[in-house]
Amino acid sequence: MVLLATLLSVGAYLLFAGDGAVLGYKDTVSHLLIGRRLVVGQETGLAQLGGIWLPLQHLCIMLLAWNDTLYLSGLAGSVFSMAAYVGTVVALYAVGRRSTGSHVAGLVAAGVFGLNVNVLFLQATPMTETLMYCGVAVAVLGVVRWCQDESVPWLFLSALTCGLLVFVRYEAWVFDAALWCVVVYASWRRGDRFLRGDAEGQGLALFFGLYMGLGLVAWLAYCQIIFGDALVWLHGDYSSKAQVSEIGDQVVGELSRTVRTYGYAVLHTIPVGLLVTGGAGLVVMAVRERFSAVWAAFLSTTAPGAFLVYGLYSGSQPMNVVEVDGLLYNLRMAVVWILPVALFTGYLAATVSRALVGLARRRGLVRPAHRGAVPVVLAAAATLVFLAPALAAFGESSVDPTDGVITYEEALQARADYAPDRAAGLTVASETDGLVLAQAFSNEWVVFPLQERLVYEGTSSEWDAALADPAAADIDVIVMRVTPGSTDLVTERLRGSDAVRRDYRLLLKTYDLRIYVRRETS
Repeated sequence: MVLLATLLSVGAYLLFAGDGAVLGYKDTVSHLLIGRRLVVGQETGLAQLGGIWLPLQHLCIMLLAWNDTLYLSGLAGSVFSMAAYVGTVVALYAVGRRSTGSHVAGLVAAGVFGLNVNVLFLQATPMTETLMYCGVAVAVLGVVRWCQDESVPWLFLSALTCGLLVFVRYEAWVFDAALWCVVVYASWRRGDRFLRGDAEGQGLALFFGLYMGLGLVAWLAYCQIIFGDALVWLHGDYSSKAQVSEIGDQVVGELSRTVRTYGYAVLHTIPVGLLVTGGAGLVVMAVRERFSAVWAAFLSTTAPGAFLVYGLYSGSQPMNVVEVDGLLYNLRMAVVWILPVALFTGYLAATVSRALVGLARRRGLVRPAHRGAVPVVLAAAATLVFLAPALAAFGESSVDPTDGVITYEEALQARADYAPDRAAGLTVASETDGLVLAQAFSNEWVVFPLQERLVYEGTSSEWDAALADPAAADIDVIVMRVTPGSTDLVTERLRGSDAVRRDYRLLLKTYDLRIYVRRETS
């Protein structure tokens, strides 16, 4: 599993990196920028993590982002996504194998996830989704092992993983809560009575919740100390909800439109056949195992996806599909459903495989000389049948390996949209020296190659002085975003000012940008 997943991971990265798609999403650049700011720039340190995105991916990127080649190529972030992909494949195999006693379940669960072309694209990028997938799979594995063996070390592994997931993505918080409920449910099913002085059940619940609770408190404390608002991530100026309100997304508050939008996104990212087998596996497992704790652990993987549907409806998460809005945006939020689909499809595959072997034996189709080989053949056949939708989607791209990968197409579209900003950033990097004054938010591609020279809204000691008098603050380049209705703070403070007219000349002019260079350094 490790070898196969690694080969797929590296192959996908090389494929998608060829045309720059791994840095197509604007968020990929933002993640790399944050990781680099921690160690490179005018003002480094943990405060550069910001208060919107959760920090674990950025702390990982920090380890490599000091290197210009790794940073500019995106590999400083992609390498961690790729490692997480391999970890997810192995963990899903282990969950399927352990929960059913069948290699078929493990192979199918790992294959459904690992062969999904949209997963393969996301794991090649510096995005945070793959890191969350890995954490979810490992946490479920720990709970499944504990449910079966009552092994506290496995429960500890799951609890620790849930604590780390607090620092990855916000929908992982909902998963953590759901898995905590599974631990309580499992304790109740084995006879613990929480309201009758049962110290063991209460202790397990408190123990499992401790790590995610500590993670949540640590994040809120960080936001309070650095930004003076523990909930800045929820309602701050750059929060997802604030950005959705600026976009004016029509999905907000419309249930039917929310369901259609998210439904189309799921259909674009996961083959229909696998959605059917995943749903069937959920029902079959519930009936056969009578809503066991292991079934509940599998079900907990639906929590992030359900939360994202609510986020779309409530206006905290934006998404657009061509069928509803005529454009693509944030379809990667639908890929998370591949986790429950993989697990429940694996369970169904193992059930069918066993049924086929049993039927063959009852009908006398298995001769004594073939008793060892026939079950293996039937299991292999069942595995291939259940992997067929994933293999078909993978095979559709055999002529053009990237054809039909909707997340890749969305990233390429975004990359094309930001081509002028990217060109402007490269122009400044190659033709100027000295400090650059720019608002990083909304200008991510412009400042991407300029981080070590950048004075931006996160360099508190220099930002206000540069806005007041850029020449006196030794600013050599000024970047203004002049997009009608979306001007940035630099434009609002300095456009047309005497300071700019006196000390700077226009270097570059586009529809969205005005870039000025200091006269004495021109």
